[in-house]
Amino acid sequence: MFILNKILFIYHSCLGNYTLINLFKKTKRMIANLEFFPAIVIVMLVVVAALVGGINAAITQGYLNPVQASSLSGIETILFLGYDATDGDTIVYHDGLISYPQAYWHGDQSLDGLNRGERIGVYVQNSSTEKITFKEIRLNGIFYSFQYMGPSFQMTPYSMDAPLNNGEFTIVINGNRDAPADTIKGEIPELKPGQKATIILQLEQTIIENKDMSFKIITEEGGVFVYTIYPNHRIYSV
Repeated sequence: MFILNKILFIYHSCLGNYTLINLFKKTKRMIANLEFFPAIVIVMLVVVAALVGGINAAITQGYLNPVQASSLSGIETILFLGYDATDGDTIVYHDGLISYPQAYWHGDQSLDGLNRGERIGVYVQNSSTEKITFKEIRLNGIFYSFQYMGPSFQMTPYSMDAPLNNGEFTIVINGNRDAPADTIKGEIPELKPGQKATIILQLEQTIIENKDMSFKIITEEGGVFVYTIYPNHRIYSV
């Protein structure tokens, strides 16, 4: 019980500056002062590492309440709220609005070799206290580059200067009834604290039925968030 209390003390005292390096440094100092036997030292380090890994896993998969996650200073938190991979002519955004049908921007309009509807939308929320910048977006290991939708910053790819091509993604911040959806402004893919959005990916390949897709976000700060997408499904969780 004494050892467990010491571990918990180390854990809580490190939440203000939540890094593995600081956590292990504090653990080593406590160990040196207490002069534990080597076997006990190893056990303590393993337990501390398991605690940190468990918290990271809980946050990444959305098991930790957004309020709790946001209270942990310095931790990037992205919650996956669902997705639309129904493989149709339209996508339902995170706010429940349907992509502008008149733009017809899902179809096989060009000879790109893809079937109609080869775009998916992934619903996310930045539930941390600071903005999050995306460094990489990957689907099944394939890298997708960010495309900002200037100059109008709306989902109107057949009338704008920068269309969304295969292997690219953009970020929709809200849908509009009977009008194109609004995307983030600027050339940097980032989300503000608390902001919800739909990440739209123009796929590199046709969706394969009954085959899971692994979606991964890597942030500029080194955070890694992984989500599983099932083809021909739409899921939304509040």
